[in-house]
Amino acid sequence: MYFGAPVWPLQWDPPYDEPIKRLHALGFKGVEMIGWSRKALDEYYTPETIEHLKELIAGLGMVVTNFNHTPEGIASMDPEVSIAKFSDFCRTIDVAAALGSPNVTMVAAFPFGKSHWDFIELRHLAEMQVWSYGEIGQDWEANYEHFVDVVRRCCAYAREKGVRVLIEAHPYRWVNSTQSMLRLIEHVGADNLGMNFDPSHLFPQGDMPEWAVHMLKGRLWHTHFSDNDALTNVHWRPGQGKINWKAVMKALDDIGYEGAINFELEDVPGAATPTSAVHGAKISNEIEHEMAMAKAYIAGLCAEQGIAIE
Repeated sequence: MYFGAPVWPLQWDPPYDEPIKRLHALGFKGVEMIGWSRKALDEYYTPETIEHLKELIAGLGMVVTNFNHTPEGIASMDPEVSIAKFSDFCRTIDVAAALGSPNVTMVAAFPFGKSHWDFIELRHLAEMQVWSYGEIGQDWEANYEHFVDVVRRCCAYAREKGVRVLIEAHPYRWVNSTQSMLRLIEHVGADNLGMNFDPSHLFPQGDMPEWAVHMLKGRLWHTHFSDNDALTNVHWRPGQGKINWKAVMKALDDIGYEGAINFELEDVPGAATPTSAVHGAKISNEIEHEMAMAKAYIAGLCAEQGIAIE
């Protein structure tokens, strides 16, 4: 195992040269990239920029661990929307392969093509008295089978490029827990489909993270590490919430996980946000302090248990 981190908590939007350099200065081996939109996939990740990024990352002695893009609407029953979003994810796979990323991740689709804008954040759920997914009488079975089919097609395209497709569980989506991930793997039937393990999403849904690791053995191929209180969807620094990270690291070691431990600290001082990107805010060095503290904390837990970290 080795430590890494995504670029977006340091800088939300491209170009990403500076956050890559900052992660290197913090001692991270892995870097995780993202394309927030089809526009970014086409206009930022040009062949020239991809080659530049590959040279920069390799020159710093780092590796790309994962590439993220979530094609919101891919489970829409509107064929035109679903086809367009499938095309977006195929483009994502192309970018990931060109960058040398072994993985490409999407957050699981909302049923019927809904988006996160249709929902109140989980952290505010206590304020709601009545909540429902929306319309009554929709064909849930048909939509799930549609989601299974589109993921199967994504996996087939990714296999041609030598890339694995990872799903990240989120509240209210078709994959929101370990068991729903395992069900999707069973239904899709692709050997290159696995999970991006993010316990800050699983923990509030009732999954015990160390248990989830064992259940996902053989299909857990990447991680997002952050902590929370089991009630909300926040992403704090490990050690600041209720997750038992000592048990998580022991479980990862037990199953023979050899990949990246990536710190996705989105709700810590100094973290970049879409708002900060829009307004051009300068991100403080507090995020670097938070990442260094997270890295030291997990490294200490590993040292206590004799777990090797590069």
